[in-house]
Amino acid sequence: MDRRAAALLLVAVVALASVVNATVFAYRWLSGTVSIEGADKARGAACTGFYSAADQSGITQFLPNLGTNYNAPTYGTTYSITVTPGAVVCQWTTASGTYKLYEGITVTIPVTVGSWYIQDFYAFGYNGTGTTPTVHVYFRVEDTAEYVTTAKLIIWKGTTRVELDLLSLGAMTSVISLSPCDALRLDLYLNASTTGTATFRVGVYVTQESGESPSP
Repeated sequence: MDRRAAALLLVAVVALASVVNATVFAYRWLSGTVSIEGADKARGAACTGFYSAADQSGITQFLPNLGTNYNAPTYGTTYSITVTPGAVVCQWTTASGTYKLYEGITVTIPVTVGSWYIQDFYAFGYNGTGTTPTVHVYFRVEDTAEYVTTAKLIIWKGTTRVELDLLSLGAMTSVISLSPCDALRLDLYLNASTTGTATFRVGVYVTQESGESPSP
């Protein structure tokens, strides 16, 4: 075989190898458009969130008088509950004022070792009218508390009591249904035998679909 023939054979082998080792992609796509309105447009499940009747004078025209203990002293003269609200997700204005529901809250509660019951530190409500649907609410533990032997979030709908164990990751309440202008009172029970900083996180899931719970 002469050099020219050998070179052509080598080129053919390289080309064949390139074809064999090529990567082939079948291409598909997804595009989307998200339309975002302001908090004043929220209705149904979108118009649910945290509030304190003591912090918003006049909101009791629309929601129960709950969340009134959000800044109560816990011990001594300088230690008290503090609640920092997050973003406003539902807002409505009437002749008497503008009222807001918050997406989330950060609660700081100074205590000493021993047992504590923090009553009505905030509320979770649903503002609506007779034409808006019933909504269904689930509370789920997303980060567990530390440095405590017992920690429970206690949720009241009227005289009905639901407990959520804050030491059990992934624990979730059974469904709590809210009609327009209903609300939930939030309490906290703690028992601590050692010093430290106990942090926890609870997710609140709201849907208009009956029988649909959030995935694990």
